[in-house]
Amino acid sequence: MSQTHSSKLEARVFQLELAAFLKVCEAVNTPRAVACYMLATNAMWEEYLDLEPPDQDSPTFADDYLVSEAMRKNPLLPLQVDRLATATEKWWEAEALCARTNELLLRYQEGLISFSPATETLITKTQRIIADILGPLTRSKLEFCEAKFRFGPGATSSCSGEDVVPSRKMTSIMDVTTSLLPYYRVLRPRGWLQVVNQDIRLVEGNRVTFVPKSALTDRAIAIEPHGNIFVQLGVGALIRKQLLRQGLDLDRSWEENRRRASVAHKTGDVTIDLSSASDTVAFKLVELLLPVDWFQLLCVCRSEKSQIGDQWVELEKFSSMGNGFTFELETLIFWALARACGDENAIVFGDDIITQRRNATLLLPLLNTLGFKVNERKTCLAGRFFESCGADFHDGLNVRPFYFKGSYADYQSAVIRVGNKIRLYAHRRGASLYCDLRFLDAWLFAANSDASAARTAIPLGTGDSGLIKNFDEACPSKARHGFSGYYTSVWRTPPIQSRRTTVKGAYLTALAWGTPMTRSITERSSPFLGRENESVRGRCRRGSLKLQYVMYWADVGPWL
Repeated sequence: MSQTHSSKLEARVFQLELAAFLKVCEAVNTPRAVACYMLATNAMWEEYLDLEPPDQDSPTFADDYLVSEAMRKNPLLPLQVDRLATATEKWWEAEALCARTNELLLRYQEGLISFSPATETLITKTQRIIADILGPLTRSKLEFCEAKFRFGPGATSSCSGEDVVPSRKMTSIMDVTTSLLPYYRVLRPRGWLQVVNQDIRLVEGNRVTFVPKSALTDRAIAIEPHGNIFVQLGVGALIRKQLLRQGLDLDRSWEENRRRASVAHKTGDVTIDLSSASDTVAFKLVELLLPVDWFQLLCVCRSEKSQIGDQWVELEKFSSMGNGFTFELETLIFWALARACGDENAIVFGDDIITQRRNATLLLPLLNTLGFKVNERKTCLAGRFFESCGADFHDGLNVRPFYFKGSYADYQSAVIRVGNKIRLYAHRRGASLYCDLRFLDAWLFAANSDASAARTAIPLGTGDSGLIKNFDEACPSKARHGFSGYYTSVWRTPPIQSRRTTVKGAYLTALAWGTPMTRSITERSSPFLGRENESVRGRCRRGSLKLQYVMYWADVGPWL
């Protein structure tokens, strides 16, 4: 997509989202909604983003929360702010915070300073809990870890841009750091590795890059060395397995976090969220809390340095977002800290922590001592509102707003996604039985903003390939030739087939991870597609209307 076309699309999409937002404000029609309407129409977006959270005791809290949040994460807002500079500054601040934590913990380990007896007791308990969770680092665990070595879906030091396809990853130069090099040479004779990646390149560490996060800032992520991420993901799988043995299933625990948050106003739970959690796990903290053998295992495959801009920096943090085991490591540490404070039923998903209010009085100071910053906007210690893992609850009701985020393949896709955001929110406000009538005008405006998008129709629960409509609105064609179900129009933007696929790489991908029997199964369940299915990440062909078969039609209910 050319820069000019992309800019025109972004401008058109923003006008669509702005107009839809104003319609939503008109539908809500509370004092907060009127204020948001006026700020938006006068392009006073800095003032909009500075609005205080709405009053939890207000009878219109859910409506006020919607209009206060809907545009907050939109990177297309015309702000006089350099999101990249803000994110870069935040990265350096996290490094400075980790440096202070490392200095503090080094002095503590050398006996030059001491913490309060209560803090030292909690640290000792945390060490013991982590040791119990991880257990001895036995040969069988290392073999499990090795069996789980793999490449992720994202970019690496050797594969970026159009090269980010499985077959290219299997045949690219293996970049490794100094700490991993001797161990990787031992791994090479095993399995398919003996016939691939003959060239090994020594690199200093990872490369920091930035991706859109919100209207005010980008998000820093690290592109890891090719060989390091391969090993890191295996280590992360091993930590995940050990957490599961103790009852914390990271494949599903986000659901329990949401359930606990929905009843926190009754049970005395609190929800805690940390700012830049993965970037503030200091090196010395991991050394202090983890058993020596596990600490050394993580050190073998972590990146000791990061390249940010043209500068190489020796890291004060242990690992960052982009590292293959960062999520599991931070979950392990925060879960152990919460349990050490006395709550055996605490639950953690990444940096989303839920624990009892009485234990939070111990946990929050401990987190601060160990170098973490509490995100006060998203941390809920009392009241009627609690949020965790992307779900927001007020008196137990899900009041999660929708967000206009401005990133779509084409205008038709934007119309469909914006329309569906409004319709699904109206459905949720109607107790999932009907759609809140106040949002009908906003939905009609969005749904009719493009003639091709307006012709699409899909049932509830089938994605965003078309506008979600009731059966009577859609009037789909009945399937023929003895089949039950229906045919409906959807908007398809097929991915562009990669021209970077290699035959050798596709063959090695199949050897390493197998290949599904059919294309449909492949597309649904496997990140490692066959050669004919590899596509360019983030790019697609021109969209068009297509017929799609659906077996049944689930309605969203009438507008009431």
